[in-house]
Order: sequence, then structure tokens, then C-alpha cells
Amino acid sequence: MEAKALEQDPRFVEQVDLSEVYFMRFQPGDDLFTAVSEVCKEWGIERAVIVSGIGSLVDVSFVSPKEAIEIPVLKDKLNFVDQQGPFELLTLEGNVVPLVGEFGNMKEGDPVLHLHVTLATKEGEISGGHLVKATVFTTTELFLANVKNSRVKKKQSCITGLCEMRDDI
Repeated sequence: MEAKALEQDPRFVEQVDLSEVYFMRFQPGDDLFTAVSEVCKEWGIERAVIVSGIGSLVDVSFVSPKEAIEIPVLKDKLNFVDQQGPFELLTLEGNVVPLVGEFGNMKEGDPVLHLHVTLATKEGEISGGHLVKATVFTTTELFLANVKNSRVKKKQSCITGLCEMRDDI
């Protein structure tokens, strides 16, 4: 990759404070993304990390790359996997970071939820990936840590085409 492009999406390290942790439970039928966003808004949390998530989900969609995918990533090269479930939610982790500019249907300041999931079927088969949609089946319990002392935001990357974290904007 060109050096100029790498300078436009620089690496960074930032020391943050995760001393404020919230424990939450969501109910059957809750849209997982909406529920997490609402908690963040209600409690004034702009940046967060999901430390742990367990429970059960239905109507999930996650993304896995297709063969021969290249950078920049084009939406038509992504493989959207839709599964009904129900699933046992084995792991859920991710982050919440405010957006700079626009990305897809999101606008400036919207929280970007970047979630990854591991799910189990009734037969014990495992699946998962980058989660883009999920509904709570029986319950979902999360530990969410407020990220303090951070200036990180998300912006569409000129390298990957994806919404990436930046500390210089």
C-alpha cells in the first residue's frame, strides 16, 4: 500500500479508563443494536467496550468476506449470512464509537456499534462473525464499560472502505 494512504489512516495507541462498568439485561424481542444504543444514550456513554455478552438470539445476520475479497472492501463482495435460530449466545464483544461524517445510513455523531459474536445451534454447531442484526430470544446479559479519556471516533477509511477508528479527527 502506498505510504500516503497509510498516513491518512494512521496507527494509534490510546490509554483509556474503563473503571465505569454497566451490567444490563435485555428482554425477548429487543433489537440488540437498538437496545445497546438506547442504554448508551440514556447514560451519556459516547464510547464503550462490550466486555462480555451471553444469552440467546434469533433473527441474526452477520458478515463474512467472500473468497478473493480485496481492499478496499466493496459491499457487494461481503457475504451476509442470515440465520433464524434460536441460538445460544456464547460470546459477544465489540465497541461503540461516535461517527465522523457519513457511512451507509449513519450520520455524524451516530454511535457505530462494531459487534462480533459466537453462536451455537441446538445441535451444538458453532457459527458467528461480524454481527449486523440480532433480536433477543429469551434474554441477553451484557457487561459494558464506558471508555473515558478517549478522543477516538470512527470514519470511513480511504484504505479499506470500512468504518475505522481514528484518534486524529
